[in-house]
Amino acid sequence: MILGTKEWRPNNENCIEGCENDCLYCYGALKAAQYKRRSRDQWRVMKPNARSKRPVKLLKGGVMFPTTHDLHIRHVDWWGPFLHQLLEVGNDVLIVTKPEYEAVRYICETYRSPVWKDKIEFRFTIGTNDDNVAAHWEPHAPSPSERFRALAHASTMGFKCSISMEPLLIEHPKEMIDSLFMGWVTGDVWIGMMNHLKLNPAIPEEARQIRIQSRENLQKVYDSLKDNPQIRWKDSVRDLLGLS
Repeated sequence: MILGTKEWRPNNENCIEGCENDCLYCYGALKAAQYKRRSRDQWRVMKPNARSKRPVKLLKGGVMFPTTHDLHIRHVDWWGPFLHQLLEVGNDVLIVTKPEYEAVRYICETYRSPVWKDKIEFRFTIGTNDDNVAAHWEPHAPSPSERFRALAHASTMGFKCSISMEPLLIEHPKEMIDSLFMGWVTGDVWIGMMNHLKLNPAIPEEARQIRIQSRENLQKVYDSLKDNPQIRWKDSVRDLLGLS
């Protein structure tokens, strides 16, 4: 069974270490601290990584980019050339981001030609439409309204757009999905859980039992959305609910 990021693409790339979004549930920050590459407090300090200096190759099955950092317009001189290399050698690229509007606009303008556009799919991470909830879990990431604006722009420009609701940060997502996503989303909407909660010291003990992630609630979410052909369930939800 294909799990984790491999559900989306068989290959993944990153060109930056650290991420300014500073999400409490960040797996990259957790692993960096675990292996003593970076302290949790230092994860917000971004810098080009060693991978950014090496040539990229054409990879079978496409590439997910990025996975452990995000794309901020103020760092476009770091990630912009790397993205261009990925595309220039012929890779199909799944761009996964908590979308900053100006960064998405830059990508759309730079690659608006069909020869490039057909190689790009955006997967925007939008787990809630509640600004307060987003600010708690993703304190320095773009607000939900900015992410919706970026989604609308990319879709209007004719790019393939899909959604990641991993982690799901809203208890009853059906109304949000029906009203805010379906007009702009041409691909799938993936729903997944917040992973590695018990291992993550950045998350207070009382916050680790999140009602949204209870089996009872996720069963209700599944029942409300199971007939929507655009909804896909990440391995975390499938395992919890016993889905095939």
